[in-house]
Amino acid sequence: MQNSPGGDPETGADIPPMYTPSQLRLLKIAVIGMGVILLVGFTTVIGRIIYLVNSAPPPPAAAAASVASPLVVPAGLALPKGAVIKHLALSGNRLAVHYEGPAGSGIRIVDLVPGGGAVTLPIVEEGGR
Repeated sequence: MQNSPGGDPETGADIPPMYTPSQLRLLKIAVIGMGVILLVGFTTVIGRIIYLVNSAPPPPAAAAASVASPLVVPAGLALPKGAVIKHLALSGNRLAVHYEGPAGSGIRIVDLVPGGGAVTLPIVEEGGR
């Protein structure tokens, strides 16, 4: 019994090819087309990312107005004697200073705009009001 390349080794019968030549040609065209679509898509996404990174958006009007007002840095910050600054936080025109002193912890909020005041918030334990 002689087996042909497309035959069944057990029965020796010829099995017809799974795809016809025209189907194989269409399959190759479809695979190449999908590959081209993927490459074009990736190129478009990468190009858009590069474009967005390089084009800076204009600043919002509210942010531009707040930056235009001059900030006043206080000459000194009044803290209790022996206090140690643990943390600083800046939000807009306000500076929050977290400190620990001999009498306990506190937060001092300083307004940095001209004429702004300062507020001291003591930190107390829940039972110590």
